[in-house]
Amino acid sequence: MKKILFNMILLTSLCACSSFLEPNSPSEYVPESVDALNEMLLGDAYPLATSSCLFNLHNAFDDDIEMSEDFILQTSSYGIIGLQYIYSWDPQMFDLYPGQSAVLQWSTYYQHILGTNAALDYLDDVKGSIEDKAYVAAQAYALRAFFYFNLVNLFGEPYNYNKDADGVPLKLTSSLSSSSEKRETVAKVYEQIVKDLNAAEENFLALSADRQGKVGYRINLPAVQLLHARVCLYMEDMEGAAKYAKKVIDNWGYELYDLTSFKKDTTIVVGKNASYPSYVSLDNPETIWVYGNAADFNGIIGAQDKMENGTTYAYFVNASRDLITCYEDEEDLRKTLYLVEELRGPLGAKPEELKFAEGHYLPWSKCVMQYNNKVKSGTEYGMSFRLSEAYLILAEAVYATDEVLALKMINELREKRYAEGADYEVHYSGESLLNFIREERRRELCFEGQRWFDLRRYGMPSFEHRWVEYGDNLGSYVIEEKDAAYTLPIPTEVINRNSALNQNKLTTTKTLQ
Repeated sequence: MKKILFNMILLTSLCACSSFLEPNSPSEYVPESVDALNEMLLGDAYPLATSSCLFNLHNAFDDDIEMSEDFILQTSSYGIIGLQYIYSWDPQMFDLYPGQSAVLQWSTYYQHILGTNAALDYLDDVKGSIEDKAYVAAQAYALRAFFYFNLVNLFGEPYNYNKDADGVPLKLTSSLSSSSEKRETVAKVYEQIVKDLNAAEENFLALSADRQGKVGYRINLPAVQLLHARVCLYMEDMEGAAKYAKKVIDNWGYELYDLTSFKKDTTIVVGKNASYPSYVSLDNPETIWVYGNAADFNGIIGAQDKMENGTTYAYFVNASRDLITCYEDEEDLRKTLYLVEELRGPLGAKPEELKFAEGHYLPWSKCVMQYNNKVKSGTEYGMSFRLSEAYLILAEAVYATDEVLALKMINELREKRYAEGADYEVHYSGESLLNFIREERRRELCFEGQRWFDLRRYGMPSFEHRWVEYGDNLGSYVIEEKDAAYTLPIPTEVINRNSALNQNKLTTTKTLQ
């Protein structure tokens, strides 16, 4: 059967998201125009500033975060218990997490994929111009590729480690299936992602030039090409990664943002945004596409509670010492503009009651923040695609074949990140150059949801998360090299609803060392 959306939503979603997919009457809503499909995409497929359950795990597992060593009370066990399950890579994290709304990635991604599929399924039946239909198709294919890329990197093994491992089910229509979907291999999922990206690019190229690269809140052709470059990098298709990264750099007129042009305001004023650069602003010359809810930063790793004095509030999770020390040069402006200082004070404190916590930095940056350095959510997007990633991808893709170009990309990026007159140039070669590119990638893209995925493709190294209670360091949870924890467990509830799914190999429950 084709296009039976109302029943499908009951099978695939645990989050209430969609007016289009959940009509008030039992009869199915049938769009008549391409404009209706275009609006449906915005409401049911795009990862908006009000969307939830999509990216709140992306920054919760990696080595860029660690617990504060300060004395923080646990007046509410809710947040700390949930944090411990995620932070320790517990194999039952989804089943034990208090309040399932925080960990519904699987179902929520498929909810958004359903929106893309519905648009594609109805496209031939609605009224509208060929160009307008191509625009809807371009967006739908691009978004579907983006969602599957995230899904397979959360729930499937790394492509360059075991592409024949189970990935995720591929749902490519909005119709009901006669049987439950099985998991396709990681390779098959990537094959579909590439196919969708090619289809998205083909449809964008059918549009006028101004619509291809239109800057706004909808995905555009340069964003598709940047995602394609990222996908090729993960597949170790370096020729493809370089090809698409060059398209983003050369064809669209984006410019690297010069951090020397940003003037940091150290005053704290109620109602005024914090003084840090934002890359989720379309006014930023290197921002290509913005997406996602800024509240995802706070959902799991943004918990805070009172300190020992009973009035001052502090965050349980900070930027890790390892991340902080990787900004080696004082002239590197990212050290003070990407690392956001933690401000402490009473709940709802006035500016004069806030004080900097020396040496403590928050596990988010580069998004819109309030005067107290909390992320501004609900109305603001949290993440973006931006030009600097294309420079980093191109450098990594060609380091072994065109060292001159790789160094050019890295040094051009660093020039825009260092103080005026600073010595920013590097001259590495061979494996030393690759290692430096990856270090630069960490410095540049911190807290943008990429570090965990990068660690997976770097060979899944061992590292640890210290666990602190009431100021006492009780030891560390250790993720071992090539640990099964690098691939997330599928929630038991999802498996119970689809008997065709098999569980991933699970890590052992970790004890403090």
